[in-house]
Amino acid sequence: MKSLRQAIKKNRIFMILTIVYISLLSVSSFLACFFSFQQRKEELISQMDMTLTKTEQKYSNTVDNFWQIFMPLFNTYSDARSVLLKYFSFKPSNDFTPIERLKLKQVLLEMMLRDNQIEWIALYSDIREVNYIMYGMNNTLQVLPEDFPYLEKIATDQSSINIYELKSISDGYYSVLTYGIGSSMPPGMGRGKLIAGYKITALEEMSKSHPIPIDSLNYLVISDNKVVFDSKMRYEHDDVFIPTQAMKGISRDPNGNKIYVNSILSGSDTSLVYYTASWDEIFSYAHAYTPRILLIILAFTLFSMIIYLIMLNMISKEVHIIRYGLQQIGENNLDYRITTDFKQSGLPEIAESINNMADRLNENINRAYHYQLKQKEAELSELQSKFNPHFLYNTLEMIRGKTLQNGDADTADTISQLAAIFRGFVGSKTFIPLPEELTFCKRYLSLFEARYGDSVEILFDIDSKILKYGIIRNVLQPLIENYFIHGFDTGEDRNYILFRGKSKDDRTYTITVEDNGTGMTEEELENLNRRLQEPIHVDTKSYGLKNLHQRLQLFYGPECGLTVSRNKDKGLSIQITVLKMTCEDYEKNNG
Repeated sequence: MKSLRQAIKKNRIFMILTIVYISLLSVSSFLACFFSFQQRKEELISQMDMTLTKTEQKYSNTVDNFWQIFMPLFNTYSDARSVLLKYFSFKPSNDFTPIERLKLKQVLLEMMLRDNQIEWIALYSDIREVNYIMYGMNNTLQVLPEDFPYLEKIATDQSSINIYELKSISDGYYSVLTYGIGSSMPPGMGRGKLIAGYKITALEEMSKSHPIPIDSLNYLVISDNKVVFDSKMRYEHDDVFIPTQAMKGISRDPNGNKIYVNSILSGSDTSLVYYTASWDEIFSYAHAYTPRILLIILAFTLFSMIIYLIMLNMISKEVHIIRYGLQQIGENNLDYRITTDFKQSGLPEIAESINNMADRLNENINRAYHYQLKQKEAELSELQSKFNPHFLYNTLEMIRGKTLQNGDADTADTISQLAAIFRGFVGSKTFIPLPEELTFCKRYLSLFEARYGDSVEILFDIDSKILKYGIIRNVLQPLIENYFIHGFDTGEDRNYILFRGKSKDDRTYTITVEDNGTGMTEEELENLNRRLQEPIHVDTKSYGLKNLHQRLQLFYGPECGLTVSRNKDKGLSIQITVLKMTCEDYEKNNG
């Protein structure tokens, strides 16, 4: 197990793959749970919506069919018309005779037969002393009692049609829950209202037509903020959620609990038919499959991880055998051989290749040992034949002395300068004081003075304030060569090269080399400055300048380097920009 843990710790690819694998499984789990939740929620809401639609349709049909009971009023030759016209007459008699009450009873029974949901029909006229109600429970016609639940609303409501809330109506023997629908008499047929009481049985059947496993589910019908129907059969509605308009979605009931609501306008837009259900129950129902999904995915994940760890353990053991073998061979134990008995594909071939490599390595080492013995002998002979640079210095000094003896002082001085320049090229420091670089520059120039004599004038204009700083060595030598090789005008009587040094800003100073040589055209100058920024390659005209420019940038940074321009004469002006750095600063920074 320890080796397995070490393998896991060291194997970054394994860790990355594990993280990716777990991430993909997490995303898959989330998506599976989400879509399962959405599907069950939509199925449940769809069933509740279907039941709501049927309940609303039943209620709407009841309200629409209410007008059917008025049909006898429009039959000119029927007893119903004459009886009802007399009942709602603007000048009624004090009461009906027994015969008239019998006819009234028959008329009301005929009206009730038009809709089997009607439990009772009440007639009310505020100009009559006595009003009647017909009960369908026992087919009796009785005087409308003073405690009739809808009496106060009937007497005060002037609307053409009214829907009255759910109430318990009793004929003295039986009680029944009904809701009422009432309407004023048609114009010209008297003064008063007819109210029919409807059973809630049909609405109950509609609300239970699709059994749904949500205990809190409740279908309701409200009109004028009063409950007309409640599938829970509750008579106290203080805690019932009553929407103010048609809506669908999540809301909160009077107790602050989260509920799901869907409501539909119905009954000529006089009522709202809706249902409510606890959102917690819906959420719990919709997530019924979530624990199973998570358990299956967890089991699959654990199984995959166990298989992977077993395989990793097997591989790590066999890889450890190969690693141990390589370690033995790496410690010069070239006679060690790795077993090739591996179960993993490819590992036997690797082990065989390592063994063959050890054989060849052992053979090559033995061959190289004898070769090195002979090589050492050759190197000793070669070292003896290598010349010492001091031999060259001493030789030049001997030639200079000989030249002086012959009376040629100029040649002797030239040889002396050449020896000093050669010492400057070999074995010197990278970063030197600026005065030392200028001294080297003057010695180098003396060689060209010896050649060209008075035809060239060498000038120096160096600000003394910058002499305290250092510079990388041999930066001026390429510029001197560039002038004498490419810019020196042999047809000019008076040639000059000017070295000017001054401070540029707080961080840098410049050294400018100007001449009045042959110069360059604008196009040539533009091409040269562009090539200075390109990688170095062999170029007969500008290789030295490009090399110098890149040396400066590599040492000082991208803000330094050289630029080439035309001066006011016909020659060129090459400006070198370097950082203000003393030799002490350089040694401190480079230890």
